[in-house]
Amino acid sequence: MTNDSGATKARILEAAYREFAAYGLAGSRIDRIAENAKANKRAIYEYFGKKEDLFDHVVTERLSVSLQTLPSSFEDLPQFAGAVFDYYASDPDRVRLTLWRQLERPTPIQVELDYYQQRLPALAAAQPGQSLSPADLYAVIWTIHHVQALTPLSLQIADSGAPWSAERWQQLRAAVVTAVSRITQDHTSQP
Repeated sequence: MTNDSGATKARILEAAYREFAAYGLAGSRIDRIAENAKANKRAIYEYFGKKEDLFDHVVTERLSVSLQTLPSSFEDLPQFAGAVFDYYASDPDRVRLTLWRQLERPTPIQVELDYYQQRLPALAAAQPGQSLSPADLYAVIWTIHHVQALTPLSLQIADSGAPWSAERWQQLRAAVVTAVSRITQDHTSQP
């Protein structure tokens, strides 16, 4: 039986993604990652280096997934915001990893800087006349969809008597799309 290093790396990355999303960088354990990946700790260190390097690799890999999944056009920003909402709502670990990333490793890695440096000119070209800078506009779009993750469960239950239903999620998505539509309309430079 041969050892497929590509499959092992994929299992490690998936297990690390789930571990980091659940516990953050500080709370995660290489032992749990190895166990959940059905790999040994030595393989993790050989393939990815220390735990911080593995975390950065997971962030980079997830950024790559978002590039492949999300629309590449900024022509319709409300539609883009809806796609971002759907992307994160389909796997809550994505939001948790993003939040842990912001808390524990606030200095961007080069891959993240490259990502935004490539995206911002496209956003500016697709949305001429915005009084918001492309970076601020992008930040608003990416931040507003986190409303679903940052709303305390107690508030969700107080609002409707139970955690949000599928119908409530659709209402929230519609609110995000409407908000981005209004923000982009309200922040267009006047001649």
